[in-house]
Amino acid sequence: MDKPSFPDPRKMRSSSYAKRNDFYQRYDVLLSNWYLLTNRVQREIESIRQDLHHELAQWQPHLPEPNWHAYAQRMDRIAPKTVFRSRTAQPTSIR
Repeated sequence: MDKPSFPDPRKMRSSSYAKRNDFYQRYDVLLSNWYLLTNRVQREIESIRQDLHHELAQWQPHLPEPNWHAYAQRMDRIAPKTVFRSRTAQPTSIR
């Protein structure tokens, strides 16, 4: 009889960590230039942060984690829209 295969918990944790880390790296880049962003872009970033905060507040350990990749993609969609108020300041690039 074949034994049922179970996913390795270490691989699952590292995969989850990588997804969270990807999101937070993108988030940090946008926050590092916060004062240079337009108000509209700032509101979009705050909206994403609030959505994630709300989802994490409702999360239970027996449920799957939030979709970190979706939040990272939302941050990616904002990055090209970043219109800086100052032409002399150099924005930090994503990767």
